Amino acid sequence: MTKFLTSIALIGVAVVPLIQDTGITHLHNPLWDAHARTHLVWLVASNFLIFVLAMYLLWFKNMELLAALLSLCMLIGYDISAITMPLYEGVSLGKGGVEPKPFGVPINLIHFNTMLLIQLVSLGLVLRRRKDRSL
Repeated sequence: MTKFLTSIALIGVAVVPLIQDTGITHLHNPLWDAHARTHLVWLVASNFLIFVLAMYLLWFKNMELLAALLSLCMLIGYDISAITMPLYEGVSLGKGGVEPKPFGVPINLIHFNTMLLIQLVSLGLVLRRRKDRSL
C-alpha cells in the first residue's frame, strides 16, 4: 500500500503540474515574463526527472524511504514557495491565470497539501514497518 500512496503523491507533484502548467495559464500565457517561463520549464523538468528517478527507486529497487523523501522534497518545496511569497512579492495566481478556489482556498494549496498528507501517511507507514522489523 505504501508504494501506491507514494506513487500517488509523486504523480500529484510532478505529472499533474507538467500537464496543468504547460498550457495557456502558465507557460504559454502571453502576460508572463519570458524569464519566469524559463524558471517554470526548469521546475517542471526537474520535478519530472526526480519523479522518474523516484518511481524507479520505488518500484524496481524497492527503496521506499528514498522515494518518499524525494517526493517530500518536491512537496515541501511548494509549501516553502507559498509561505515565503510575501518576501518576494509572489502571488498565488498570475495575470491571465484561472484557478478555482473551493472554500476560498486556492486549488493548488489544496492539491499539493493533500499530496503532502498522502506522502506523510505513506512515510509514517514505511518507518513503522522498518521499526517493527528491527524489533
